[in-house]
Amino acid sequence: MTSSPNLSRYFGSLRAETEAAWLAQAYLPPRLFGQMVEPRSVLVMGEEGSGKSALELYLKEYVAQQTPKLLVVSWRLAIPDGVLPSGQAAELFISQAMGSLSFAFLKLIACEPATHSNAPVWAKDFMHWFVQAYLHGDRQYHLSRLADGADAEGLAVITRLLTEPSRELFPRDFLPSTILSHLTSAVKAHGLDGIWVFLENLDPLLRISPEPLENFLVNFLSTLDLFEEDTFFFKIVTSSKFEYTLKARGVLTRRFSVYQLKWSEEELICLTEKRIALAAKRDDLSLSHLCKDPEWMKWLRKYAGHSPRGWLELTRPILDAYLTKRKPITKHEWLDAYRQSPPPLRLDLETGRVFIGWGEAALAGIGYKLLRYLYENRYRPCTKSELYYRAHKGLDYEPRSKDDANWEDVKGWEGSLDTALYRLRKDVEWDTRDGVAPLYIISERGKGQIRLENAM
Repeated sequence: MTSSPNLSRYFGSLRAETEAAWLAQAYLPPRLFGQMVEPRSVLVMGEEGSGKSALELYLKEYVAQQTPKLLVVSWRLAIPDGVLPSGQAAELFISQAMGSLSFAFLKLIACEPATHSNAPVWAKDFMHWFVQAYLHGDRQYHLSRLADGADAEGLAVITRLLTEPSRELFPRDFLPSTILSHLTSAVKAHGLDGIWVFLENLDPLLRISPEPLENFLVNFLSTLDLFEEDTFFFKIVTSSKFEYTLKARGVLTRRFSVYQLKWSEEELICLTEKRIALAAKRDDLSLSHLCKDPEWMKWLRKYAGHSPRGWLELTRPILDAYLTKRKPITKHEWLDAYRQSPPPLRLDLETGRVFIGWGEAALAGIGYKLLRYLYENRYRPCTKSELYYRAHKGLDYEPRSKDDANWEDVKGWEGSLDTALYRLRKDVEWDTRDGVAPLYIISERGKGQIRLENAM
């Protein structure tokens, strides 16, 4: 089945970073969005696939449309090697943030040079000094980057700020935290209403360096008093995996408003149907209209969970089948489409949680033991014997004969194991029609072997 260009565009990567050009047309702000854009620092935590990057992009888009303007800063965090004392770490954080802020200021001035030209002399002098003190890296490189979006006047202004010597307003051994009040005053004197700093690169860092990132967040949130200025705010959108640690360390203070990024079923349907409208170029196409079988919506609710990404991922093959046929598909057609792109099974070995697609499956007892063992050995088939002795009984070996310790006659346990495997299939398989092969728990007939498929 070949996807239409529109389907690939709107249901393709599902990465907000590649969807910025049209994301606002398909976005639904979360219920507490109005509180997230209030003038104070905000920490939003969400599960994987909850739309963290999309929320961040939408926040920036919202801010860009506000009057009077705000200086919007994207701080791409670089975590230092090793553990630094809290005071030293705090100054490093401020220095990094100021480096990103100086570039954001230049980017604004390149497009709107009058903002700087009309500012009072003291504010222009301060920002000239600030840019030269904090902009890290090669200045000619930064100038060439900024020149792309600048007009002639803007280019002249940022060239002067980057190349002409500034007045020495502060001693060389000053601490970055001591000039924050001067910075906010100078920014306001440029006609800007405040500074919003977005922390970026958190999800990639979480995958690569989870412990250093966790330590950074703890240290950073512990030193927020250094940033205590009425018009200087942080907007941080990150993983809810940090929630327990941040609460346990007592760093979630009143300096930050903390929100959970969660969605109701009605909101998830609305988000999905907004994309369907863009992909199909129709405003009247609902999820329930894609398929004649009402079970399809039950399946979607079960396996898409509470994740926008889950709803979009699982809707795509069904929408593709609908657009190909140009009318609602039948039960057999949607089951066929689903079987061609089954939601993957995954198991969080730390927490013991089982997910199929983005929905959580409740498993316990022998069923969970069997699935965990199959998951840990998912790249090979497992014998019934090892499932019984290693997974169910918890032994680290398989008795081979009655002379071995803990050996049991196969006639005594094979029936109960088969029953447990049957019940496990009922728990994880959606399509249990007679004669239909399972998608996850696969028996290799005649070999007495079981393997796990469609797992990640």
